[in-house]
Amino acid sequence: MENTKLTKLEEVVDKLIEQLKGLKNDKKMLQATLQTRDDKIKALETQVAELNDKQDKISERVDNLINSIEDWEKSPEPAVAEESEGSEGGEDQGHGAPMFT
Repeated sequence: MENTKLTKLEEVVDKLIEQLKGLKNDKKMLQATLQTRDDKIKALETQVAELNDKQDKISERVDNLINSIEDWEKSPEPAVAEESEGSEGGEDQGHGAPMFT
């Protein structure tokens, strides 16, 4: 009778050992998967930071362009000389379309 109990105990212990081995293998696989995902997350975080930096630079450039346009729109237009000033006999004084020869 003791032999039977001992045999059953050995079987239970063997099953537990096999389960433990399986769990250890599962743990290794999960750790490898976790490490892979951690690496990917770090790479994506770096990429997001770079893209945010680029976006900030582009936004700054666009703001500068808008400010330049607004400044240009606010600036007074240059005075255009009257055609009658200094013109003799209705000759073209260079006003209008440029003429190329």
